[in-house]
Amino acid sequence: MAEKKPSWDDIPSLEGFEVDWDYEPKNPMGKRAHIRMKDTELYPVLNVNTIPVKVAANDFEEKGYMEDLTPAGMAVTLPSMLAEGKPVMVGFFLGEQKIVSKAIVKNVREVEGKYITGFVFENLNEDYANFIAGLFASKIPDF
Repeated sequence: MAEKKPSWDDIPSLEGFEVDWDYEPKNPMGKRAHIRMKDTELYPVLNVNTIPVKVAANDFEEKGYMEDLTPAGMAVTLPSMLAEGKPVMVGFFLGEQKIVSKAIVKNVREVEGKYITGFVFENLNEDYANFIAGLFASKIPDF
């Protein structure tokens, strides 16, 4: 007599199944949601020495320099302080690609009389987002 082959129907239901511990996966980036591309990584890819960034708000307009970039935002060194939560417009060039976006000031820290300001992009244009993603792909080493 032939043995019956096991099937998915033979496996008991997991209804009511509970785990007695909370699983929280480790994030190798700590609390960061995105990998950052530092200025020292961006400059060689774009063949530039600095990346100037213009930042404007209703009562603020200054030029700073990009410190790092993520698909979700960036950090810029500015000569003046902006308040956290402030909506701004940012504009900069990544090579020949001009990027202009709305952004929100996420955090600010003072370093040697300058203000390293973190921005989160708001509704970043899809073409810009794809261009930035392409820069990150350049970080992947060849095997």
